Amino acid sequence: MAKADPSGVPGFAAKHLLHPRKLFISGLSRIATQAEVDERRAELERAFRKYGGNHGAIAIVPKDKAYAFIELDTERQADLALQEMQDKYRLNRARLSRHEALQEERAAAEAAANDGQKKESSDWD
Repeated sequence: MAKADPSGVPGFAAKHLLHPRKLFISGLSRIATQAEVDERRAELERAFRKYGGNHGAIAIVPKDKAYAFIELDTERQADLALQEMQDKYRLNRARLSRHEALQEERAAAEAAANDGQKKESSDWD
């Protein structure tokens, strides 16, 4: 059975892109209870607060996993956090999820369609 070429599938090409504002933290100890999840979330949000801008840092901590995510307001803040917190945590840029990649593709397609409509309507003005 031949393998199909998935490059035409929406979101496939963009799925491997890095998220501009989200950091992936690996090498954490596994946590099992909701109290431990809440404690880790509070710890990470405190540690990354200075990089979060007006809204602070948002920690996404899954239960029974050895990783977490930190989401910041801007790409610049994420760059700074990545640079300065590298010695304390094992940090990398997070990859876009399939859902995020699809949203970006749709937004780009809509923007291109809107630009085309504006050019057509401006011809008649």
